[in-house]
Amino acid sequence: MSQSNVVSQWLPCPVVFVSTALGEKRDIMTATAMFISEKEPLLAISVAKGHLTAHLIDQAGGFILILASESQKELVWQLGSIKGGEEDKFKLFSINTLPSKPGKPLIPADSASWLECQVVSHQEINSYNLVIARVVNQEDLNNPPLIWQKQNLFALKPL
Repeated sequence: MSQSNVVSQWLPCPVVFVSTALGEKRDIMTATAMFISEKEPLLAISVAKGHLTAHLIDQAGGFILILASESQKELVWQLGSIKGGEEDKFKLFSINTLPSKPGKPLIPADSASWLECQVVSHQEINSYNLVIARVVNQEDLNNPPLIWQKQNLFALKPL
């Protein structure tokens, strides 16, 4: 089956970073997310088992979901190219961050927005953890977010 025939790639989805921290350990990865409920607000992400991000989410019970912005196209690919257990991605890619709060995951500067999330539940599915989380805090940073469709990135802007 060719890439253009993979139906799941026809659906556009937001491009997000999942930032985690616990003690001195931290990680950030490229991911996708979807809202389950806007009223409550709940969302879902998937993280490969065995990755540092999955371990930190399990241990900390939360994470920060960051919507990538148009200016972070290169960072999207960089973060997907290396596992967090190998190197500190914030240092490796010289990621500028917003002022941090003690014990909280870092947020890259120039992001579109961020959502602080607490884990509600998770389900192991094959080699992934499906994580359901409640948004407990958020901020819109007023930068156009990125979406992904058919292996391409697009900036989401009003018509």
